[in-house]
Amino acid sequence: MTAPSEAALPQVDGEDLLAGPRRLLARLDRLLSGRWWLLIVVGLALAISILAAAPSYEGFHPHNKDWSAVEHWIDHPFSQRGLDPTDRAYNFTFRATLPLVGGLLGLPPVGFLVLQGLAGVGLFAASAAVVERVTGSRRLAALVTIAVGLTWAGACAFIELRANFDAVAIALLVAAMATRRVPLVTLCCFAACWTDERAIPAVAFVVLFHHVTTSRSVRWTSALTNPASLAAVAGVVLHVITRVIATIHYDLHQPSNLGVHYLSDQLSIIPVGMWTGLEGFWVVVAIATVLLWRIRERLQALAYVAVLVISILAAASVVDVTRSMAYLLPAAFTAIAVVARFGDRRTLRLSTYAGFVATAVWPMYYVGGAFTIYWHYPLPLEIFRKLAGVG
Repeated sequence: MTAPSEAALPQVDGEDLLAGPRRLLARLDRLLSGRWWLLIVVGLALAISILAAAPSYEGFHPHNKDWSAVEHWIDHPFSQRGLDPTDRAYNFTFRATLPLVGGLLGLPPVGFLVLQGLAGVGLFAASAAVVERVTGSRRLAALVTIAVGLTWAGACAFIELRANFDAVAIALLVAAMATRRVPLVTLCCFAACWTDERAIPAVAFVVLFHHVTTSRSVRWTSALTNPASLAAVAGVVLHVITRVIATIHYDLHQPSNLGVHYLSDQLSIIPVGMWTGLEGFWVVVAIATVLLWRIRERLQALAYVAVLVISILAAASVVDVTRSMAYLLPAAFTAIAVVARFGDRRTLRLSTYAGFVATAVWPMYYVGGAFTIYWHYPLPLEIFRKLAGVG
């Protein structure tokens, strides 16, 4: 019996494989051609995010220790009296933005979830605006924004039921990238740092982003005279000053969940936890780092990598690894800005496509410790689970 000839074997043309994605991209371009393109992108990102990781509000308990801690802050701002350092309310001492706003508005826990959801929508809008501005492409803006919604950083606004307001802090950081108005950059960075201290190192990505996108010279010294970059630094400086004033005035002690023992116990989880911070955007981050090195801006490349490494190690030094890794998201927009300015158009397009595909095909999960990974069910599976009564 003879083997079939090569001519008899079915042939698959590479162009045929790409025909489907190209048609989808063409339809996306037509969809985004109108004046309401930004609203369409936000709607797509929101719908796909919820489809990929469905909110499960059956786990919402408005009287648990998390929400009691928020209530304690509202009733006793900047007070640690009677609190043990292990108390949840103790950790809220310097996370004042949302308790302050919610207290002024008289919001119940559900109201905070609404604010958090609005922050998620704002994050999508800011993400699309940032990418469209630096790349000049609505298509890439849409793909990046949808990919953001498929990461924990983008989805936590809708699936996080604890009193953790990371969605607000991350949205403020990206908003600081989306605007060039100096007062707004400072205000956004200041408010993000007061929302959660995890935002403080992430401001470095905001600084580099504005330097790359608005400085005439790429030399690092030009960042020292860039108004938007300095405005981001000013936000951190104002946070530190007001934090010191509050510490002295109210006799406060700095809470800390960081621990070397956590880092040593969770070393094996770092690669998995790192992925949850940026997912497919790691492709763009890697290319941006290489580009900075090749144009001989090695100090900036090293600084960029150093902030990434510090953030990763800090995230691995707490139990909620993914929650801390999510603050790497601004690094993705900085990377896109670097590739857009110093790479060619094809590199920008292909790296964005690769990042989008890698994020889209990988299920969303949450790393909560050395041996714990939670998969967030997509909407169809969540519906089936509830109909079947599966816990």
